Amino acid sequence: MPDVSNPSVIEEMLTEMFSPEWLRETASRVGLVKRNRKVDPVALFWVLILGFGVGVQRTLASLRRSYETASAKSIVPSAFYDRFSPQLVVFLRECLTHGMAQLAKNSSLTLCARLREFKDLVVADGTLISLHKNLARQFPGSRSEAQLKIHSVISVTANGPKSVTFHAGNTAEVKTIRIGPWVKDTIVLFDLGYFKYQLFSRITRNGGHFISRLKKTANPTIVSVLRQHRGRSIDVSGKSLKEILPQLKRQVVDVLVEVSFKRRCYNGVASPATETYRLVGLLNKDTGEYHLYLTSISPEQLSAEDVALLYGARWAIELVFKELKRVYQLDVLNSAKSEVVEALVLVAMLTLVVSRRILNFLRQVAPDKAFRLTNGRWAEMFHFTSGRLMENTLRSSGITEDPFLLMLFYLFEAPDPHVNRKRLMDPWVEIPSFPEG
Repeated sequence: MPDVSNPSVIEEMLTEMFSPEWLRETASRVGLVKRNRKVDPVALFWVLILGFGVGVQRTLASLRRSYETASAKSIVPSAFYDRFSPQLVVFLRECLTHGMAQLAKNSSLTLCARLREFKDLVVADGTLISLHKNLARQFPGSRSEAQLKIHSVISVTANGPKSVTFHAGNTAEVKTIRIGPWVKDTIVLFDLGYFKYQLFSRITRNGGHFISRLKKTANPTIVSVLRQHRGRSIDVSGKSLKEILPQLKRQVVDVLVEVSFKRRCYNGVASPATETYRLVGLLNKDTGEYHLYLTSISPEQLSAEDVALLYGARWAIELVFKELKRVYQLDVLNSAKSEVVEALVLVAMLTLVVSRRILNFLRQVAPDKAFRLTNGRWAEMFHFTSGRLMENTLRSSGITEDPFLLMLFYLFEAPDPHVNRKRLMDPWVEIPSFPEG
């Protein structure tokens, strides 16, 4: 545990998370920095994350000035804008992967006793961002001419993203997620956009678990009843769901169902497959309709009521996207250059990772206040203090500001670049000559 009596503990934690040596080595390896020039990847990284990422500067011109004041170096606009290149995108991707791994190692939450058999609870979803119309060919949209779909898997225990990928706006949700060994002993929550039996089958084959709302068009066959009901209950075994659902009056439906589908094509052949899953339904007394969920979690692991309650945690990812757009300006992307768009989306995600790393730390050092340290309220505090945090983190990274260079920055940036422009008061005033010395 870091020494909380140290006034620079947060800045030192961040420079340990993204050390100057790691940032410079990574920038060199991916080709962002080829020679020792004016753009220092350490200063650029922290200005992007703690300046641009929290919405303090929202134009590249203001970002360049922020970089100049932070690094005490002047740089011509063209040289700075050239840094928004494919190499910067690769650099930021490496930083995001590194940051998400560091965030997972320093989680502030654990799953409750009812979920003790599972390693993590994650939520998968995507959000759409409108882009400049000139990017329509690269990122065709589903609701407008040009859109970017950002798909993310959010870890509940890490309190942040586990993976982030970019897709054209018209890409189907089910095609944006890759299932692999990472789902082992993990519960994945999906909305209906991901409903596909092939996807669920891949999760279970990799040792994972899922909960999804049941699609209205789905009509699985009931294999057996998992919860017995008093009185003269209807025999539902061997019948299709749509056949018996209108006749049911029970408050809770908890059955095993069989579904049939075709697996992905291999060598041009899609082989048929059958899987057995658990179907849970809770009756809504106001509407008289069931809320139906499909899952691979057994009754011994979670009751039917708990399955439905746990699915409500899927809303957590909607709150993350809301935070990214409202606080970190994820959807303010006016550039027609794809490299700039991708870089700024990665900056927003990195800002979220850095923010959540600090929040996790605060929860660890003040466990009595942990549940009152909510993501939404913390985001506002983080935004408010980001300027000071950036200065302190740069200082902790070994980048110190020479006060004299601030005057040089003013003299370089303040003059109007249009030398011959006529100004309102030019005919009426003149600049007096000042004696030397």
